[in-house]
Amino acid sequence: MVRDAHRERGRRRWGGRSLTAAVLAIALVVPLGCSAMPSEEPVHLLIKVPRTSHDAIFDDSITEVDQVVSRMAEAFERDYEGAEVNIEVEVFEQNQYDAAVVDAFDTEEAPDVLYGDYFNMSTYIHTGRVVPLDDAIDEEWREDVFDYLWAMSTVDDRVYMMPYLARQNVLAYKKDLFVQAGLERYIQDGVIGSWTLEEWTFILDALTTNLPENVYPMMMYAASSQGDTHIMTLLRSAGSSFFDEDGHFALSTPEGIAALRWIQDGVDRGWFPPHSENLEIEACSSLFRQDQLAIYMVNNASIGRYGDTIGLVNFPGPDEEGCATTFVSGFEVFDNGDPRKVQVAKDFLAYVYDDEELLGYAAGALPASRSVAERSADRIPLFDQFMENRRHVVDFTGSNPDTRAVREIFHGVIHDLLMDFVTPEEAAAALDERCSRAIDEGVASSTLHL
Repeated sequence: MVRDAHRERGRRRWGGRSLTAAVLAIALVVPLGCSAMPSEEPVHLLIKVPRTSHDAIFDDSITEVDQVVSRMAEAFERDYEGAEVNIEVEVFEQNQYDAAVVDAFDTEEAPDVLYGDYFNMSTYIHTGRVVPLDDAIDEEWREDVFDYLWAMSTVDDRVYMMPYLARQNVLAYKKDLFVQAGLERYIQDGVIGSWTLEEWTFILDALTTNLPENVYPMMMYAASSQGDTHIMTLLRSAGSSFFDEDGHFALSTPEGIAALRWIQDGVDRGWFPPHSENLEIEACSSLFRQDQLAIYMVNNASIGRYGDTIGLVNFPGPDEEGCATTFVSGFEVFDNGDPRKVQVAKDFLAYVYDDEELLGYAAGALPASRSVAERSADRIPLFDQFMENRRHVVDFTGSNPDTRAVREIFHGVIHDLLMDFVTPEEAAAALDERCSRAIDEGVASSTLHL
């Protein structure tokens, strides 16, 4: 079988350099006349995974990404020859990254491997606990993974995360609500559209005027940092680059202030659900599913649940082309003081990336593997359109080493903007000063594992 051939290739590749295999071999060399040395203790790995919906195009039983990771773990436990391995897969909530990772450092609950989204995980690279993975990557894998995903997973020319899949985020609109609002001419099937900012303003006003009571035009939320990256993307709507050339926030420009004013004006014009400053992204998701919201964020992995009831459009951008964002997800390995565990964790990743079936579970999102993408493209919804739309993707993290600290500041300022507690100019100044300071503090405190 192809799978068996890949596993055998993987065993040859990483088995030869496995620290655990070498230690085990030494332990079995016993001088004549001496009693046998006790075998090594089994290696226990803790893999932590945030609760995340996931679809695999060839397996309808998969509904959460931890199911995929568990299958990876079970296969590795069965086939690994370097040592006896016990892998525990632990699921945590999306808003509990720090509790699951940082708060667990130096305890028995510290993760050996973390699967998650890079924008959440990137901060941990700068704690000095995440090990570079270049010695676990051969040229065949490097060539197989899309270049843009390597770029997002690399710091100072070292790979600190193995990309597994990506999700491209755009906006979806409910076709029936557009019809009710007399906006049929903006409906397009099978494409990712783009509208100018003037068109966006016209569309949102038309939805406000023509939708039934308790049905709202567009998502908005600022109760927490969950989902704030989509609001950051909206701040490019008038042409702002968002970051300056040094990676600092740069919203105190005519373009940045205009985008903040566009959002603040939307409150008075009725574009958003009431009291959106106190809403979580999940509240807007529920409204969209219940046909009480006309426009909401989706990605290539989630559009299948809506069938043909939605159309797709880019976020408003500096021109009629608009913007999109990409979230890359993958694996990090942590050094918790046990070299044996670090090596086995690297061997686990080597095993996964040598197995076509395990890599294939990424299909449903945009696979990191070119070979999986080529093999599965005709079954991944709108695969060609999302791949073409990559030219509109913008970087929403910059070179920020402390993304999570910046996000906590960001949503608080947007909360005040939506409440009309600050002007757009004041919001821009606060974001530039406070977020840029957090970025500088992150740079100053950054420690990389070498």
